[in-house]
Amino acid sequence: PIQGLMPILLPGETIEVSPGVFKSVNGFGTVQNGNSDGATLAFGAIVLGFSWLQVRAGRWSQVDASGANERKSLNLFLGALCIAGAAMTWFATNRLQMPLALALSGALIALSLLLSRWLKVSLHAMFAAFATALLWPIVPALVAGAAITAAVVWSRLALGRHVVADIVAGLALG
Repeated sequence: PIQGLMPILLPGETIEVSPGVFKSVNGFGTVQNGNSDGATLAFGAIVLGFSWLQVRAGRWSQVDASGANERKSLNLFLGALCIAGAAMTWFATNRLQMPLALALSGALIALSLLLSRWLKVSLHAMFAAFATALLWPIVPALVAGAAITAAVVWSRLALGRHVVADIVAGLALG
């Protein structure tokens, strides 16, 4: 490639930018080095650690945050974590995609908190729909995401965790 210019690539394609140095294209269509597996695992570990500490301190009855106050504290924590993660990722990488996704996730959680007076918005359905939307325009991935979202919706209803209105609100927000 011409120095400083990158060719247009489709998600999933790889380019050799110098001898032996390859970059791949992520789902947003931008070239990236490496992956975000470590950050994803760290995020999950932080959330699980927070949940475990809440149970250990006697503030929650179990780690799934079933009670209304438990959900509220978890959602406040998740929203703050997403916003903090967006800021840290922006300053660390100076790239837009991941910070934007984290900031939007924090905003979705904040919106669900605002609606909690009237609805128990299904965050599972919301984030399944959001993750599926992030897969655009990769059609096979969209189909897989839609199937996973449908399974999530079914499980929330089958387990009795939500009513249809909660699911619809989650899907609409996602």
